[in-house]
Amino acid sequence: MEPERYGPYRVYEQLGKGGMATVHRAEQDTPRGVRQVALKRLIPTLDRRSLSLFLDEARLLRYLHHPNIPETYDSGRVFGTYFIAMEYVPGRTLKDLITHCRAVAGPVPQPIVLNLAAQLCDALDYAHNRCDERGRPLGIIHRDVTPANLILAADGVLELVDFGLAKAAPATEPSVAGVIKGKLGYVAPEYTRGQIDHRADLWAVGIIMYELLTGGRQLFEGANPVDTIGRVRELPIPRASVANPGVHPDVDDIVLAALERNPGRRWPSAAAMRDRIRAVDAQLGDPADRRRTIEWVSWAFDQKRNRAVALTPMMPMPVHVPAAAPVFPPAPRSASRHLTVIMCVAIMLLALGALAWTVAR
Repeated sequence: MEPERYGPYRVYEQLGKGGMATVHRAEQDTPRGVRQVALKRLIPTLDRRSLSLFLDEARLLRYLHHPNIPETYDSGRVFGTYFIAMEYVPGRTLKDLITHCRAVAGPVPQPIVLNLAAQLCDALDYAHNRCDERGRPLGIIHRDVTPANLILAADGVLELVDFGLAKAAPATEPSVAGVIKGKLGYVAPEYTRGQIDHRADLWAVGIIMYELLTGGRQLFEGANPVDTIGRVRELPIPRASVANPGVHPDVDDIVLAALERNPGRRWPSAAAMRDRIRAVDAQLGDPADRRRTIEWVSWAFDQKRNRAVALTPMMPMPVHVPAAAPVFPPAPRSASRHLTVIMCVAIMLLALGALAWTVAR
C-alpha cells in the first residue's frame, strides 16, 4: 500500500487517535538518511479552542529536550492541516503492560517498578521546572500522566508523551472553570474542586506505581464519571502490600505519600519523590537497570493467557490504622478448610446424639 504524501512526510499506519488529533508513523528524508517520525495532525475543525490547544502544545514542546521526553522536530501547517512532527518511539505503553499483567503476568517486580517510577519523576521534574528563553518559569503541569501516555522503548527508556492537555504559563487558551482535562481515574482530588499545581502529576505517579505493584488493580475507576470522582475524593486508599505482600513497607510509604489527598502532605516535588525512590531502591539492594527492566517486560509479554495470576483477595482498607486496632492477615486456606471440617463433624455428632436420644426414649 502506497504511503500518503503529506508535505515532506510519507505517512503510514495510525498509532493513535484522540479527541482532536491523530498520530501516524511517518518517514522524512534528511541529509543523514530516512528519519522515523510520529506525526501528530489536528483533525480538521472549526473549533477555535481545539486549534488553540494544539498550537499551545506545539509552542510548549519546543522547550522540552530530555531523554525521557520524545524530541520535537518540527510543527506547522500543510494543506490547511496543522501538524507536529516528533521523535518516533517504538515500544509498548505502560497501559499495554498493566492490562497484560492484570490478565496474565501478575504484579511487576518491585525493582522494575522503582526504575520506571524514577524515570517518570525525572521527566516530570524537568518539565515542571522548565523556563523560557528569558529564564521565566513555564509552569508546566502535564495533567494527563496515565499509563497510555508512557511508552517503554526497546532500550528500557521510559518516554512521557502527549503534552496536549498540559497547562503552562504561556498558554493562549485559558482554563475553563469546572472543566477537568485528563482521565478521571488519574486526576488528583484537588483538581476535581478546581485547584491544581505540579503536585497533581505526582498523584498520578502514585496511582501508576500502585497498579504496577498490584498486577493492574485500579484504585478509583467507577461505573460512571460521577462515581469515579466520588472515589477519587473519598474512597479509602489501601497499601499496595495488602494485595501484594512482597511490597516493602518503604515502597508502600512512597506510594502513599504520592496519594495524600492534601497536596501539602504529598511529595513537594518530582525531584523529592525521585530521590526517595532511588534511595529506597539502593537500600533494598536489588536495583534494576534499564536492561533488566526491558528483559522482564519482554518475558511478561511472552507469557500465555492461560497462566493463573496469584493475588491476595482484598477490599479497600483505610491507609492509616489506629495502633489500638491490630490488623490480622487473612486466614490461610488450609486453616479455613480445617475449620470447615471441624464444623461438619460437630454437626454430625449433634445429629447422632439427637437420634440416639430419640431411640432411647
